[in-house]
Amino acid sequence: MSFSIRWKLIVSIILPLLLIAGVVMGLTLRRVYDSAVSTLQEQHQREISLLASGIDSDLASLAATAEDTAHFLGLQPTLDTAAIYHLLEDMLARNPLVYGAGVAFEPFAWHEDQRLFAPYVYERDRKRIDLSSVIGDYTSGRASWYQSTRMSRDSNWSDPTYDSGTGTRAIVTYAVPIIAGDTFIGVVSLDLRLDLLSQRLKARMEPSRFMIMSASGRFIAHYDSVQVLNSGLVELAASYVNPDFQRITDRIMAGASGMGVVNNLYLDGTILPGNLWISYTPIPSSGWHLATLASESDLIAPIREQIQIALLGLSLTIWLTFVLVWVMSSRITRPIKTLEAAVSEVARGKLDTHIANIRSTDELGRLSMGFNRMLKNLKKQIELQSQQETAQKLVERELQMARETQRSLLPSEFPPFPDRKEFELYAFNQPAHHVAGDFFDYFLVNPKTLIFVIADVSGKGMSAALVMAVTRTIVRDLAQSGRSPGEILRETNERLREGQKGSAFVTLFLGSYDIVTGKVIYANGGHLPPYLISMSGTVSNVGDATGTIVGMLEEQEYRNAEFTLKPGDTLLLYTDGFPEARSPAGEFYGIPRIKSFLQRHLKSSNRDLCEAAILDITNYQNNNLADDVTLLALRRSAAAGSVNLPADLLKAKS
Repeated sequence: MSFSIRWKLIVSIILPLLLIAGVVMGLTLRRVYDSAVSTLQEQHQREISLLASGIDSDLASLAATAEDTAHFLGLQPTLDTAAIYHLLEDMLARNPLVYGAGVAFEPFAWHEDQRLFAPYVYERDRKRIDLSSVIGDYTSGRASWYQSTRMSRDSNWSDPTYDSGTGTRAIVTYAVPIIAGDTFIGVVSLDLRLDLLSQRLKARMEPSRFMIMSASGRFIAHYDSVQVLNSGLVELAASYVNPDFQRITDRIMAGASGMGVVNNLYLDGTILPGNLWISYTPIPSSGWHLATLASESDLIAPIREQIQIALLGLSLTIWLTFVLVWVMSSRITRPIKTLEAAVSEVARGKLDTHIANIRSTDELGRLSMGFNRMLKNLKKQIELQSQQETAQKLVERELQMARETQRSLLPSEFPPFPDRKEFELYAFNQPAHHVAGDFFDYFLVNPKTLIFVIADVSGKGMSAALVMAVTRTIVRDLAQSGRSPGEILRETNERLREGQKGSAFVTLFLGSYDIVTGKVIYANGGHLPPYLISMSGTVSNVGDATGTIVGMLEEQEYRNAEFTLKPGDTLLLYTDGFPEARSPAGEFYGIPRIKSFLQRHLKSSNRDLCEAAILDITNYQNNNLADDVTLLALRRSAAAGSVNLPADLLKAKS
């Protein structure tokens, strides 16, 4: 009983099925991974919010204690020394984070015989001092916490500083004004130990890095204690030069809550590889901001371990299935040996190979007969391909000749008018293919008038080149008749439209330059406005469109407009291959780059300017021009004057 190859190959379908199963499982695992990461981010953000809420609650409690004390002293400002120190010790005992508590009275506010009095209790052993004996006159501005509270008459948290008592502890001060009636009589201060705050956060946040910033951005707590009092988030972000980190910093300082991801952040003197999760949330009661930095790879390591176990199981399944298919397929491949040997002979160049004695009528038999027919057709195809290659080489030679012909139509001598010192002229054309649709031209119609033109024909290749040649001829003929630029464009439009039936159009800028006065009378048919580079170094656009594209719409009018080139000014005309050049990533060269380029080449000659522009555009496109590029630069000499051109030279140049 004969079995077809189809039945034999059914078994081999198992492998594609396993591959499909692998793809499906991979997509599923990816989705599970993304979901797990999202859940982990949300959980991490909730933990940060709970931590900030706890800190906020502690700070609010401390603030309430200070405010209650200030309110009490406002009602009883003449308490004796022992009672005041007792109040301060009570404040100190309520929270282990409190380093010190104090009261600072206005001059003579506590006792009429004592100008300054600032009792202060600090450390766990409740040391007592009078701050006025340590820091002097705190009302003179030496104590910022006192001065700011005195001015605002409102409670506030200060930026981190060293304590006023011993000057050895990093603290942040909560200051509350004491108001007796409507009179400010002093300040109640409560100092928070920043080292204890950092230690508490470090114990809870490992392995994440943490930081707490004041309203001004100074570090109040930091995983690196050196940063406290010595740095701030804003200046830290500015020093890293990382746009993502800068955006997150702006959101943190704006009081926002959320999470951001920064890649390869330079931190602590080294680059942290991979993604870094930055979670942030405000601490409302103090105006502070809490942020944590955690390595994504560390946080999601357990997720990856589970996925790796699942992938290992899938890999083992695929491997066992592959072994089974390999063993079974060995029986299927035996009848194909003959065909394989024949293919090997063909691969060595023996096109006369022929499979004989084909008796099978199944798929293998039909494949062998097809192989014999394929060899026969291959011989014919090789002969046909040889003929086509010969024809293609002929076409390429013709295209090269067309390019040479087109190049001969464009002016090529520079300087074109060596006897004319009143102006400098240079132009350059670089086609994207063998032939271009761009063209430029210039010629003198009389000793004092230079006609110059730049144009871009729609499309590329031979058709665009033909339209270019026709357009150039029309413009030259009309310009020699003495017509204005607007009239030349109007007549050119009609002739092209009639001859091309609207199948192609041209954007065209035509100018008539008065060599003596520098005046340019122009008409612009939908072309990009040129750049005027002044001798002072400014770069601006002139010559906006005075009509629509040429050769498409009937009975179009093109008005004349004018501007004047001052001595030393340069006019640069260009086609859209300049601004619309694209990098391999798809980004346009664009107007800003053009202006920057022109600023860098203010002192260059016209030739150097054009050649540098072509080189810059070519490099930008990785030596693969997508569109024709044509440039024409006209500069009025710094000492332009009236010099007559000999009639025979005028005739030769035109």
